Amino acid sequence: MADRKAEARFIGLYRDNYGRVLRFVMRRVGDESEAEDLAAEVFKIAWARTVDGSSPLSPGWLFVTAQNLLRNHHRSLFRSERLLQAAEAELKTRQTTPSSVEIVQAVVSSLDEHHRQVLVLAYWDGLSAREIAEVMQVSVSAVWVRMHRARRAFRDSFQGQVGRTE
Repeated sequence: MADRKAEARFIGLYRDNYGRVLRFVMRRVGDESEAEDLAAEVFKIAWARTVDGSSPLSPGWLFVTAQNLLRNHHRSLFRSERLLQAAEAELKTRQTTPSSVEIVQAVVSSLDEHHRQVLVLAYWDGLSAREIAEVMQVSVSAVWVRMHRARRAFRDSFQGQVGRTE
């Protein structure tokens, strides 16, 4: 722990220079909240140096430390902006290229009601041909015929959709 003399020097340094350091940082970042955080970090580092008994601190040292923290802050902002731009570009790429699920959903939605109904009952709901026949109130052989036609309609529409996205 710092001795009382060093602690008193730090308090004096803080009292005399906090406002100046804050204004120095504020002019360079333009955001009051960020400036306060960076100024606090300057004095946190100064306090740590006071506690460990490092060389005496001066107002000039505070501004050099603030300048170094500002450089780190700007580098961090630059990296964050680059990462955000890369993520936005990736998102745009994904949004312009529809996924297989989106294509399947679009194709199923575009089918006639009787084709869509038999496919949804079979593949989404997992019903057997006999169960589908009961739901649709048709014969089992009619279900097989509808299923064959619905699959063909789906395949043709799917191939058309995939051809448009490539």
